[in-house]
Amino acid sequence: MLLPLFALLLPACTGGKTPDSPGDTVGNDDTGEPLPSPTERCGYTAATDLDPADGVVGIELSQAPFEWDPGTGTMLTEGLAYNGEVPGPVIEAELGQTLRTEFTNGLAYDSTVHWHGLRVPDEMDGAIRMMDMVPAGGSFTYEFMLKDAGFYWYHPHMATEQDLERGLYGRIIVRHPDEPRVDCELPVVLDDILLDEDTLQVAPQDTDHMQLMGRLGNVLLANGRSDRRIEVKAGETMLLRLVNAANARYFDLTLEGQRMRVVGTDGGWLAEEVPVDNLVLGPGERAIVAVDWVGAPGDELRLMSARFQLHDEDAHMSEYDPMGNGENPVMTFVIGDEAGTPTPMTLPSDDVPAFTGEEPVAHTWVLDEDMMNGIVTIDGASYPDVPPVIVEANVPTAFVVQNDSEMHHPFHLHGNRFQVLAVNGVPPEIDGWKDTFDIPPFGSVEIASALDNPGEWMFHCHILEHAELGMAGFFMVGEGMDDGM
Repeated sequence: MLLPLFALLLPACTGGKTPDSPGDTVGNDDTGEPLPSPTERCGYTAATDLDPADGVVGIELSQAPFEWDPGTGTMLTEGLAYNGEVPGPVIEAELGQTLRTEFTNGLAYDSTVHWHGLRVPDEMDGAIRMMDMVPAGGSFTYEFMLKDAGFYWYHPHMATEQDLERGLYGRIIVRHPDEPRVDCELPVVLDDILLDEDTLQVAPQDTDHMQLMGRLGNVLLANGRSDRRIEVKAGETMLLRLVNAANARYFDLTLEGQRMRVVGTDGGWLAEEVPVDNLVLGPGERAIVAVDWVGAPGDELRLMSARFQLHDEDAHMSEYDPMGNGENPVMTFVIGDEAGTPTPMTLPSDDVPAFTGEEPVAHTWVLDEDMMNGIVTIDGASYPDVPPVIVEANVPTAFVVQNDSEMHHPFHLHGNRFQVLAVNGVPPEIDGWKDTFDIPPFGSVEIASALDNPGEWMFHCHILEHAELGMAGFFMVGEGMDDGM
């Protein structure tokens, strides 16, 4: 019998320990005072490698109740954290190394860890159909080789829509030997959180409307804080590694007075940088962005997010965003007194997807929703009744994802990386590896993959409320399989 994808269980929470790196994480110290200070260093502290063996990175990772302050001055008494940090510790390793993670589940219910975007063996993926869940108080060792350089993240794959809202997410950097190394680099988790206006605690999800529309927060967070401030140097090059961990919010980003250059996507580096005026990231998507800072000492430059309409403008939906209809600051960069120097962006040349566009289409997934009856579907059914898709491993293959609904859907596929060939028949502006990509209302996206990671893999909408409602299924990638199409 298949278990629900995301169990809606709420833990009884307690306080947490002081984070090891207050410049990068949030929490409370021994006196109960919130951390960190208003202005912080540029950079981060990676998790300590506990395994001295060559080619192995050993990490201890535990999840547990933890009180933390999202920048409101009020501690979230039902917060959660990995290792007492929000976000969880940055896991950093080199391409080709083995990551060994000793995971302990300190919650009051079963859980898993999903390594979002990494091509791991399916029994290590954290999707409950492929592995036993880690029981409350139990432990499990995740171990796999890191096949792809890039920026990834980890999070639970049970109770996901509740646990991410409370702080359970972390960042992963897999370094390419030829990637650019800059003096100033910052991995940032973008998120929003819906707080009760009176108590400043996480508001309950108490309406069917919120389940169908997705949970939009009323506070924007950067690495767990609504008041995140980072000091930078004029003239220096900074790499921002960005991931959208929100339940449903699309971030439409601009950086005041600066030009952003996209140098990497979900699963790796681009062949060449792409200058952009704004960058849209749907839930689950990532980007690596280079910025050459321009400004005078004391200038405050805000990363802003504009209102993103989730529904087709012609659909006449009553869509409400608690953040309003304008732009809102996500975090602030402050130009310091010292000057920096730019870093040339020479990108790795061997990490670029190459498909002809002539790959045979193995399957067309059709997304739809019935607002009146509160139903979301893939191929006319809801999980666990969505028909599985069976394809041959190691054969370049195309798929189409067709959206017959009036709402954007960020579509995420586990286990294999893809290239977007066309959106509504038009090649994308940014051509890189993806595992999560937007399917526009009444539109379609064609993707291609080498399917070089056999196994049984989940696909789902990364609006977490939609995944919970059943917009999810599985595809099997194996040797000698009959696709049955």
